[in-house]
Amino acid sequence: MMRPTPTRLTWRLLVAVAALLALAILVAAGCGSSSKKASPTSSSSGKTFDVNNVTTDSALTALLPSNVTSAGQIRCASDIPYPPWEMWVTPTSKQPTGIDYDLSQAIGKKLGIKVSFNDVPFDSIPFGIQSGKYDIVMSDMYDTAARQKYSSFVDYAADGTAILVATGNPDGITTPDSLAGKTVACESGTTQETFLQTLNTKFKTAGQPQMTILVLQKQPEALLAIQGGKAAADLTDASTAGYIATHQSANFEIVKDPAAPNGYEPQLVGIEIAKANTQLVDAVQKALQALINDGSYQLIVNKYGFLPVKSAQVNQGPSFASTSSGTSASPTP
Repeated sequence: MMRPTPTRLTWRLLVAVAALLALAILVAAGCGSSSKKASPTSSSSGKTFDVNNVTTDSALTALLPSNVTSAGQIRCASDIPYPPWEMWVTPTSKQPTGIDYDLSQAIGKKLGIKVSFNDVPFDSIPFGIQSGKYDIVMSDMYDTAARQKYSSFVDYAADGTAILVATGNPDGITTPDSLAGKTVACESGTTQETFLQTLNTKFKTAGQPQMTILVLQKQPEALLAIQGGKAAADLTDASTAGYIATHQSANFEIVKDPAAPNGYEPQLVGIEIAKANTQLVDAVQKALQALINDGSYQLIVNKYGFLPVKSAQVNQGPSFASTSSGTSASPTP
């Protein structure tokens, strides 16, 4: 599919927005959702997350498949930047940070193996995981029934969809229904793209004007589209929208809908692994549970403020989505 890009924006605008994005990326801790701010670096015990404090469990190391141990690493795909899930420490560095990075490194340390963290465009990730180029995906990836046709998911957080607009909300957007007839940006290959396509079908059936859906390659391009007047709104994950609205309040705000405090269509976020790779699924699930048990997972939750799970489970996304009202702060038993 052809994807429009902000090529006609002036260099002045590009430089200005780049500066805004750089400031956001420099912030180490963010907002997990529109309704829940992060506790930046510490827990009630005074401890902070440090991957060096995670202990390796040799029994878990023994669970790794032979192709992974022979390679000496787990290759993780992630779409960077997508704060607070993954971002660069500084705009010019190639050192990642964020929820997914920290958790991937903690899982690797628990399993006693390196986890390489690779920047991959979101819409290219499915091919990368199915072709065997990457072993896992950690990129705020929703555990959906459609994705379970070819992958398994070790669920580790919850998130939903939110509407991000320019500060002051010049178009008066209050709910998804108020997007009718407007140009709305989203990232290619995301559940937000599907959300907007479904919403357009609803508008058409009701005889309302349909949206122009601006599908872009990277999340920063959607911010450029709002700043440049090319889009009235950006549909993205509630955690990311909350992060941007918190750290760029002069330029962006999140549409607060009391009916969806944690976002529309809340879903579980999972570590994606090819369905056939059952041995790696088992190893990662048990490593995550070990991190929950020893408190390391909670320290990452405290650092970034995302909605956590109580236990590490596999492929629970569809059942959670079918029963969730979007208000639960404890997504799994």
